[in-house]
Amino acid sequence: MSTSLLERLENFKKSDEERHGFLKVKIISELVEAYSQLERELSTAKSDHLDQLNSRRLWQDKAQVAEARLKESYESAATNGFILCLIDGDGYLFDESLIRQGAIGGGEAANRLLDKIKAYIQRYDGAIHWKIIVRVYANLEGLLKKYSYIGFNEEEKALRQFVAGFTQSQPLFDFVDAGQGKERADHKIKEQLGLFMYNLQCKHLLLGVAHDNGYVPALDPYKSNLATASRISLLRPFHTGWEFQSLPFEMVQFDAIFRTEELPNDRPSYANQAKPSFSFRQPPPPSIPQNHKPAASKDLVARRPIYPGPIYLNKDDERVDENLGTVTERAETNLEFRIRSGKLCNDFHLRGDCLNPRCPYAHEPSLEGEELIAFALKARQTVCSTGSRCRFRLCVLGHQCPHGGAHCPRAHTCYFKKLHRVDPRIDHEHE
Repeated sequence: MSTSLLERLENFKKSDEERHGFLKVKIISELVEAYSQLERELSTAKSDHLDQLNSRRLWQDKAQVAEARLKESYESAATNGFILCLIDGDGYLFDESLIRQGAIGGGEAANRLLDKIKAYIQRYDGAIHWKIIVRVYANLEGLLKKYSYIGFNEEEKALRQFVAGFTQSQPLFDFVDAGQGKERADHKIKEQLGLFMYNLQCKHLLLGVAHDNGYVPALDPYKSNLATASRISLLRPFHTGWEFQSLPFEMVQFDAIFRTEELPNDRPSYANQAKPSFSFRQPPPPSIPQNHKPAASKDLVARRPIYPGPIYLNKDDERVDENLGTVTERAETNLEFRIRSGKLCNDFHLRGDCLNPRCPYAHEPSLEGEELIAFALKARQTVCSTGSRCRFRLCVLGHQCPHGGAHCPRAHTCYFKKLHRVDPRIDHEHE
């Protein structure tokens, strides 16, 4: 073999060795690089895994805490549950036999209400452990005025004492003066309804609101959901608003606590009262000073309207009702017959004019003569809340006892008992 061929063979071998060496180095380098990449990825994976492990442990801890709190909440709701009774005291009027007893009557009303609620909730599981919260909201000034029309005198503070007795008798009972204005009590009750509806500890809501259709929109969101509708009951009032008939809530009757009829809104309706056991005839007129003589009975019978008239005062500047004379039994009978046919309007018949275009009381035919006097005397059977201090010329109510004053046979049971010591003798006329 020639030298050139041998050299070429040697060169080829050398070149092949170099090529193999290069490939080995390259492969090794690639392997090293791949291994390094895997190490980096493994490190990253380990780090991510550790983060996930820590995160899982963190959320597990949070879940355990949340579960413990939820369990605690359920246990607390189960052991500290309560029923909330919200009452609109402007519409649910406590019986006057309780009001007249002041603080004692208030305590009795609270105890009766507590017993009624306890008996009602026995149908529910676990109710024996429920606490009973009662909140009554009312306009006390408005109630004082209303109750005065059926014989309460604001000076006696009977209603305020009743409220105090009601609140003090039970630790979770409150009778709250919501202030003047029709919507004051409504606003508070509606807000508390929304607040406690989804409170886990509030197991049931007993609402005294069914007298007023204005509460229906506040109850509408809960009527379609069985879970919420089953948690609401309504106290039956003396008159149920017609819109409540479509609501699914159960109606509950509590007797011997609230009045069964409404009080007058602004002045009493004497036409709707039962005939009293006494006559409308007044006692003999009091003595009048020679320098002041009111009109004779004959003139008074002819005067229409009766009010406004003169305001007579005694020597102590206390109001004394004008003597309207006497009426016959026939006039009394005619008046009672007329009243049974429809309530009579005080403003129209006694004051000469009624400004209410939608007045529900009878105007025509006008009362005349002795029947008019009988109606005026009937109005005086209700005591004026201001009593002998009244200086309102259009006041149709009584300012002195019509049954004999200091010699009244009714004594302390008389609605006019605070006026029994008023001297009925006229001394002068109020200017």
